[in-house]
Amino acid sequence: MCDTKCSDGGLDKKQYSKQNSNITIYCVVVAAHSLRNIRCDPDNVFHRKLGMFRILLLFFLSSPAMAIEQPDFNVVAEDESKNYEIREYDNHIVAETLVQGDFNKVGNTAFKRLGGYIFGDNEADQKISMTAPVTQQATEQGYIVRFYMPSEHQLKDLPEPLLKTVVVHEVAGGTFAVMKYRGGWKESRYNKFKQELVEAVRSDPSWAIAGEATWARYDPPFMPSFLRRNEILLPVTRRD
Repeated sequence: MCDTKCSDGGLDKKQYSKQNSNITIYCVVVAAHSLRNIRCDPDNVFHRKLGMFRILLLFFLSSPAMAIEQPDFNVVAEDESKNYEIREYDNHIVAETLVQGDFNKVGNTAFKRLGGYIFGDNEADQKISMTAPVTQQATEQGYIVRFYMPSEHQLKDLPEPLLKTVVVHEVAGGTFAVMKYRGGWKESRYNKFKQELVEAVRSDPSWAIAGEATWARYDPPFMPSFLRRNEILLPVTRRD
């Protein structure tokens, strides 16, 4: 048992450093490949421009400046043998939209709506900082996709969306069993880890499942799939 205040998606300093090291190594390898292409064919304008663009982009991605705000939580228990932990979250403000469609495609539609909102598609033409994660939860009506609003904002201060399909409101916090995993965004991969988490919680004498799972994605689409950090959050309550 533990009671630890966390942010940054639950990564401690050692894990965060390891993640940054992996990203940096990838960037160095791709940058080196780009430099080799430039040196082998210095007169090819396309290779030269593409190579320099990739180098700048990749080293920008590996920079600490890419860090964005993530919601805080308390870790109240963990089971390292089964790769999950129990977290408590406070209430938080989100912009959300309901999208019907395929698991792997609704994110694109949702991002156009929610991204539009934070990029200025609102009554105040106000820009709002991007945060992580982007969450997705299945319901009978479709998928609810959410952007967390930065903690500096209160609900009354946030502008109204221009799109009626976007809603800004406060959602309740709660207690969640959380499993982390790396890799791509295929539904089959999500279902694999979701089933692992469900089975782990069912076998835990202290916790019971209390709702539907939520999928959380921390990285942008252009992040290499093997570096993407994902989580599954399953609402739980203490067993009597």
